[in-house]
Amino acid sequence: MADFLAASAGTWLTRRAVHHLDHQDDEAGDSNLTIEPFNGSDDEVGRICDSLGVSTTQVSGGARFWWESNLKEGNRGDEQAAVLLDVADGENPRQGILLRDKGYIEKQPVISRYSFADDGLLTITTNYDTNVGEERCWFVTLGVRIRVSSVKFLDGVSMTTFCTELRCPSTAQLEAIVSEARQSFPTAAQTTAVNG
Repeated sequence: MADFLAASAGTWLTRRAVHHLDHQDDEAGDSNLTIEPFNGSDDEVGRICDSLGVSTTQVSGGARFWWESNLKEGNRGDEQAAVLLDVADGENPRQGILLRDKGYIEKQPVISRYSFADDGLLTITTNYDTNVGEERCWFVTLGVRIRVSSVKFLDGVSMTTFCTELRCPSTAQLEAIVSEARQSFPTAAQTTAVNG
């Protein structure tokens, strides 16, 4: 999980399609997902472990997640954020539990189970009071992730989601690209001066 979170660090453009099976309604949209991994000494560890009755010594690290509009700047808020902690299985690091301060479906502290398949596909299963959420996520390349999820009630699946996520370059990376482009393609004024 630590490797998966490290590979996920940064901001992603999320293109999302949601299908509500119970009332045959679809929705789609784009947003930004920002992921910031941290180690086991982060301040959030104690707070979340206390709320779920888990020892802090079991936590190896975690990450903060923010879902934001990609059309407005500076709109980050706690209502669209979550923190998760990784408690890996001591005998098999490809599986374990995630402690979350807020569930994806029900906004309450929750414990999820996770496992990685041989091909790197991550499956997260969360049992809520009235439903079960299952999410699968994998990397197509280091810059493209796919996430699919479903929400199941006693009478069957009620919602499915499909997301394609594209890694957004950082400000530093964009500045480097601009700088390189300026060196490779001088402006007309610079070309005139050189050819003078």
